[in-house]
Amino acid sequence: MTGPVLNNQDVVSGLGNGLPVVTLVGRANAGKSTLFNRITRRGRAIVNAAPGTTRDLNVLAAEHANRRFAVVDSGGLELGEREPLTERIVAAAFKAVAAADAVIFVVDGRAGVSAADAEALGLIREVGRPILLAVNKIDTSGLEASAAEFHALGIDRVFMISAAHGRGIEELLDAVVELLPAESPAPPPADLRIALIGRPNVGKSSLTNRLAGVERSIVDSIPGTTRDPVDVRISSGNQQLILIDTAGIRRPARVEGELEQHSVRRALAIIRRAEVLLLVVDAGEGITDQDARLARLVESEDRALLLLCNKWDVAARAGSKQAAFTRDAHQRFPFLEFAPIIYTSARTGDGVGGIVAEALKVGANFRAVFQTALLNRILEEAAAAMDPPVVAGRRLNLLYVTQVSSSPPRLVFFSNLERDIPAHYIRFLENRFRAALGLSGTPLRMSFRKRAASRGEHRKAAGSASQDE
Repeated sequence: MTGPVLNNQDVVSGLGNGLPVVTLVGRANAGKSTLFNRITRRGRAIVNAAPGTTRDLNVLAAEHANRRFAVVDSGGLELGEREPLTERIVAAAFKAVAAADAVIFVVDGRAGVSAADAEALGLIREVGRPILLAVNKIDTSGLEASAAEFHALGIDRVFMISAAHGRGIEELLDAVVELLPAESPAPPPADLRIALIGRPNVGKSSLTNRLAGVERSIVDSIPGTTRDPVDVRISSGNQQLILIDTAGIRRPARVEGELEQHSVRRALAIIRRAEVLLLVVDAGEGITDQDARLARLVESEDRALLLLCNKWDVAARAGSKQAAFTRDAHQRFPFLEFAPIIYTSARTGDGVGGIVAEALKVGANFRAVFQTALLNRILEEAAAAMDPPVVAGRRLNLLYVTQVSSSPPRLVFFSNLERDIPAHYIRFLENRFRAALGLSGTPLRMSFRKRAASRGEHRKAAGSASQDE
């Protein structure tokens, strides 16, 4: 575990964000994720026939009978396994049980009672939380008789359900609501949504846990450990932030199997849901072509970008220098110059403390709105610093500029020309406006519209062109 040892109240606040917590727990492939999707009415948890599909704690708000609560989908309780990753998944599941106001123990009704189910249930009982037994995969009433043996587990409240078809869910949720504590105020809406993206095994989950102070993401050296997107609510001053950990995104040619493809599609969807993207790269490997592709994808989706150069403690010991790394990155990938670089180590915590503050700054740039008078002063200074080019025998005459939208900022330049404007001059204008407005981390969209100039503007443009000739 990368974060501090947590007491129960820490875990509750980390999972429910002020809402009552209902934790789904049970052995692998009992149907917890299908039930999670059914209760939350969102198809977010990845559902697959392969045992162990869910690894991280997946949390979403749900509502039933006018009561809101947080539902936690946990990994499978495979108690006999000795693999380190499996042990971490089990530990995270029990931590979610300790945080719960109600626990739904999910079993496979078609498989019958097993010793492993009884052992897992015995351990959950020791935590002391109210337990409901959901006997899943009872798709027809004819299967109820064969599933009656689950009453032998000694749980008073047993529900025969089919998460896949919705059978018995209303009755189960009625019982859940009865167990919930008095309703507390709903958490405030998030001020900013921040997502960590990157290739597998670059340290996204470790950074998420460091930033959240709660071990919500399972961390392991096996690439692809994170599969479901993991949302964590954190606060900074009076700002409420949603932090999203995502599955590693590999080159399409290396994506293997339906499960990983599903994870990657989810990660790409998260890029569109977040406002600020934290692209995590491995300092020891440098910025790879796949990292650059992801940065291009973020930029093409009109999202703000921060570059987190993680594992810097290892790279520094190997002799790497931050100035040289930054210079090389900008030489190889000039389009990354607008994105601030933060050098971090999720293992030691170095540099992590500055991530949220920089993300908030970039988020403010992303949403910034500027006065037209300020923009036109910058335009006038730019035109004085470099004469506008001559295009097809006509001098480009930039009449004025205005901002038409934000998230990201979009500027429209009204001029005597609207096409064939040289790329080098567009880059010059972008750099001038970025520097003057302090627009680090956010895309800046610029377009040109043709507008007929006044007679005085025509004389000014003609005089300027004749002087150049």
